[in-house]
Amino acid sequence: MYERRAASVLSAMQLEHNVEDILADCFFAAGQSVGTAKPLDHDAVQWWRARYREAFTRALHSGNSWTEDRARVMAVGRYLGARALHHAGSRPSIDLESARKASAEIEAGCQMRRESRTLEGQEIRSRL
Repeated sequence: MYERRAASVLSAMQLEHNVEDILADCFFAAGQSVGTAKPLDHDAVQWWRARYREAFTRALHSGNSWTEDRARVMAVGRYLGARALHHAGSRPSIDLESARKASAEIEAGCQMRRESRTLEGQEIRSRL
């Protein structure tokens, strides 16, 4: 019983480490889009970290693979940075409002993609 609990704790620690790696990669990708154009406000970074830590943790728990999804997630991260920069407009930095707007926009696109993939899967199954 102790071994099972220890394995569970190690598994949870590995998952947390994986999520931190994913967040670091995603922020790196977003930063590639922003470059030196504007700094990111601390509040925006903290909000993104909390929001996407939860999302990535759920995704890994549901069986998604970072290895398989990395290229797509990194592309979405770059797009997130570009949209946040756009929403910041003439403001001196990317603030929380800009980050939230960019996230809402990106997440709506991701939701449409998930729904489209679900419908495609149903269509393929109905043909069989």
